[in-house]
Amino acid sequence: MITGRALNRYPLLRITLMFIIGIIVGDAWGGSLPLGLWLSLTVAVLATGLALGTKHTAGQGVCIMACTMLLGITLTVHSNGRLDTSLRGTSPRYQAIVMSEPEERGKTIRCDLTITHIGTQPLNTPIKVKASLLKDGVAKRWQRLHLGDGIEARSTFETPQNFYTTSNFDYAGWLRTHGFAAQTFIYYRSWQKAAVSTAPLSRFERVRLRALKLRQTFLERYRLFGLDSEQYAVVAAMTLGDKSHLSKTLKEHYSISGASHVLALSGLHLGIVYAFLTLLLGGLRKWKWLSQALILTAIWVYVVIVGMPASAIRSATMLSVYSVCIVLGRQRASINTLAFAALMMLVVNPLNLWDIGFQMSFMAVASILIYYRTIYHALPLQNAIARWLWGLTAISLSAQIGTAPLVAYYFGRFSCYFILTNFVVIPAATLILYGAVLMLLTTPLPVVQEAIVTGIVYISGLLNTSLDRLSALPGASIEHIHINTWQLMLAYVTIISLSVLGHYIRQARRQEKLDMFYSASQNV
Repeated sequence: MITGRALNRYPLLRITLMFIIGIIVGDAWGGSLPLGLWLSLTVAVLATGLALGTKHTAGQGVCIMACTMLLGITLTVHSNGRLDTSLRGTSPRYQAIVMSEPEERGKTIRCDLTITHIGTQPLNTPIKVKASLLKDGVAKRWQRLHLGDGIEARSTFETPQNFYTTSNFDYAGWLRTHGFAAQTFIYYRSWQKAAVSTAPLSRFERVRLRALKLRQTFLERYRLFGLDSEQYAVVAAMTLGDKSHLSKTLKEHYSISGASHVLALSGLHLGIVYAFLTLLLGGLRKWKWLSQALILTAIWVYVVIVGMPASAIRSATMLSVYSVCIVLGRQRASINTLAFAALMMLVVNPLNLWDIGFQMSFMAVASILIYYRTIYHALPLQNAIARWLWGLTAISLSAQIGTAPLVAYYFGRFSCYFILTNFVVIPAATLILYGAVLMLLTTPLPVVQEAIVTGIVYISGLLNTSLDRLSALPGASIEHIHINTWQLMLAYVTIISLSVLGHYIRQARRQEKLDMFYSASQNV
C-alpha cells in the first residue's frame, strides 16, 4: 500500500512521482518562464545537492527531489516548444512523407505526414501533421497512395481542435502527445506524388518507417489467408497493432463487454509472446544470458514493427528488467520495476503522461502488483482448475480497481461483465497470437499453414460472436457516466484511503493472532 514506509521501500517510485509532478507543473505553467531559466534552476539545485554531500542526507534528499521535479518541468517545456510551429495559419507549398497507411473516412482519407521541406528548403526538424485528403472521384489517385510515399502539396495548417464536447477525451492533447504540431485538409487537386528524400528524418524515424513497411507486408499476407473483414481486423489489431480496420460496431461490442484492452498491444500480448519464445528456447537453459538476450531482441524488434505504442514499450521495458532479474537470480517484478519503466518513457517524452494508453497501462499493472496477491489469497482453493480460474478473476479484479475510474472518465462507461469477458478473451488471445506466429513461420508448408489459418479463423470468429452476445446481455454496461477531473482524483484518493485502511486492519489482525499465540505459549 502507498504509505510512507512503502515510499521508502520503493525509492524509484518517489523519484517518478516527483518527475510526474514536474511534468504537470511544466505543462500548466512552465511556458511562463524561458527554457534556459528552468535548466539553470535544475543545474543549480543539483549542484547544491552535490555540495551538501553525504553529511547532510536530509538536505541532499530534498535537493534530489527538487531537482527531479525541475527536470520534469524543463523537459516538458522543451517538448512543448518543439511542437510550436510558425506554419499554423499559413498555406505553404511543401514536401512530405506518408508515415501511416492511409485510411478511408467517408469522402476523405486520413494519414500521418512528416513535412521535410517547405518549398525547396529542408527543415532542420521535420514536422508531424495529421492530414485529411479529399478523394478524387475520377482518377482515384488516393488509391495509389501508401505508407512511405512522398508527396508535394499545398494546404492550410491549423491548430489541433477538439470535436468531442460530451467526452473528457482531449483529441488536441492526444495529437500533441504523439508529436503532431498541426492538422490540415488537402484538396484533391492540391497534392501529387513525388520523390521525397528521407534524409531529413531522424535515424529513429527512418528505422520506424522501415518497420511499419514490414508490418504492412505482414498485413498483406494476412489478407491472402482468407480471413473475413471482422476476423482480419481482430487478428491485425491483436498481433500487429493495426486497429484501422476495426468497424465501429466491432469496437462497440468489445468496449461494452470490457474487452477493448485485448485490441491494444500491451503486457498481455507481449507476455504471451515472451512465454512462447521462452518455450522455443527452452534448450538454452544452461546459457540464461544468451536465451534472454535472444528473447529480448525479438521482443524489441516486435515492438518496433507494431509501431512502438506506449503500452508495448512499457511492457517491453518491464520484460527487459524482468529478464535481467532472471539472469541475476533476483526479485523479478515490483513497483520499482514499474516506476523505472514509467520514468524512462517520461524522460524520453514527458508528454506520454497525457496519453490514455500510457495511463491505462501503468494503472492496470500497478493495481495488479498491489492488489493481486491479497485478492488471490483471500480464497484458498485446492483444485488446480479452480485456482487457475480464480487467478484470472483476481487479475481482472485487480486491474479493474486501477482502471475503472479512468474508463469512466474518458469513455463514460463501466463494463459489468468484465470478469466473464476475460475468461473468453485471454485464452482466445493466447491461441490467436501463437497461431499468428506459427502461420507466418509455416509459409514453406502450405498444408500445415492452411490448418493453422483454419484454426485462427474459427477462434477469432468464436471470439467475436461471444463478445457480441456478451455485449447484448441485459445490464452489460453502465452508460453515460460523467465525472470531472476533481471527481476522478477523489475516486483515486478514496481507493488509496480504503487500501491503506485495509492494510492496517490486516496488520492489526495479524498482530492480534501473534499476541494470542504468544499468550498461549506462555501459559503452556
